[in-house]
Amino acid sequence: MKVHFIRSGERRYSMKIERVDAPTLVMDPAPGFDPDVPHDMVHFVVEAALGLKSGVFGQIASGGDAGSFRVAADDLSAKDRQRAARKQVAKGTRLVKAQGREGELSELAAFLFDVDWRSQARADSAAQRAALGEAARTRASLSADERARIDAARPRVFADFERLSKAWRALRVGEALVLEWPSGQVG
Repeated sequence: MKVHFIRSGERRYSMKIERVDAPTLVMDPAPGFDPDVPHDMVHFVVEAALGLKSGVFGQIASGGDAGSFRVAADDLSAKDRQRAARKQVAKGTRLVKAQGREGELSELAAFLFDVDWRSQARADSAAQRAALGEAARTRASLSADERARIDAARPRVFADFERLSKAWRALRVGEALVLEWPSGQVG
């Protein structure tokens, strides 16, 4: 699966996901633009590093839409697009309901890694201290196994954030960073 993170404006991004044997998905605009690592790229990196099969990108790889993507209009007739969209929504709804703890862990881990990584490079501030406090409470809510899993993934996640943030910052409007799921390699 190829995931295109497209810099669609100065402070805006969109996504396109090409899948084998499933319709191409798009989200435009995508939420959580960031000049270093956009929100969905954080999820991509974290879910790949933790091997989550029921997070956002695992659901999409399994044929779902994660509840936030839509079928691309590119090569489909209106009738085929409507049929594909109905099937996509039904499958996506089933996958979201079945995700269990992994879906929640995806959100929690993405938050923890994002706050921790950014705290290393950003100046101390009241907002930063508040985010670190919230991260400490979130971390305390995890099981010992989940904390160990997150700690083990930290070097890979931080290295990927560094690598991808350099590539993301270098993009001009209209350019894309294309990643392969689940390897995280630039495609």
